[in-house]
Amino acid sequence: MRQTMTLKRARTRELASIYLMVSVPYLLFVIFVLFPLLWILRYSFYDYDGVRASFVGLRNFQSLMQDNVWWQAVGNTLILTFGGLALGTPLALLFAVILNGQLKGRVFFRTALYFPILISTAVVGVVFRIMLAPDTGIINGLLVGLGIVDKPIYILASAGTALLTLILIEVWQGLGYNMTLILAGLQRIPQELYEAAKIDGANEWQRLVFITIPQLGKMLQIIIMLGILNGLKIFDLVNVLTRGQPNHGSETMVTYIFNYFFEQEGYRAQQGYAASASIVACLIISLVAAIYFILSKKLGDHE
Repeated sequence: MRQTMTLKRARTRELASIYLMVSVPYLLFVIFVLFPLLWILRYSFYDYDGVRASFVGLRNFQSLMQDNVWWQAVGNTLILTFGGLALGTPLALLFAVILNGQLKGRVFFRTALYFPILISTAVVGVVFRIMLAPDTGIINGLLVGLGIVDKPIYILASAGTALLTLILIEVWQGLGYNMTLILAGLQRIPQELYEAAKIDGANEWQRLVFITIPQLGKMLQIIIMLGILNGLKIFDLVNVLTRGQPNHGSETMVTYIFNYFFEQEGYRAQQGYAASASIVACLIISLVAAIYFILSKKLGDHE
């Protein structure tokens, strides 16, 4: 009887320790994820300036739907996301294929291409802001010195060049990371497939299209999914480099929300309105992700 009671107490202590260890992550999730989400959801129905709150129902959402700047920010976010994917993914694949061969100095090139991802995005934004300065920037110095332009130009002065610059910097910083993932996928492709293709007379382009890319299908899906999610949440680079300018031409969903929530220059504090924009942004991100999941699943079923 005493032995049975001892075993029960030991079992109880074991279960208690297990539940305690499991409960810690859930507690952190509730505190740092669930509670902020519920807070945002609640105040999206309020006119809230950080001090006073009054219930306004769906008025914040109605104002948001009628705000042209918000829809411009949504469009810019999609351009940055899919523009970066359209340019960055093929480049990452190209460099991965080249550096997967017996290229001399490939370790150096892999390291050099991977290095930018280790730098903080905010630091990257500051560095490029200095480099692109119209009077003292090194890029304008090179353009004028080589005779390409007669006088310094401000590359970020128009919405088109600002978005293009952001896309190029995005691609530059993320190229090495995506290349490394693709390199990992290339290591898993059986060499027998390439040898058989060579015997059949397939050239390098045909081997790339009909062997390499199909074999990398799952890895490319992961890279594109990560690119979509990260691109739709882009903030650091835009906030530091362009601040959504000129004339909201490079504004994104997150910078739009940030400006209203933290009362940036030219904006008044509207935490309730920013909360409603956060809810809509979450829905847009979820919708785009869901569409991609459906399309990728259909493509996978046809393979």
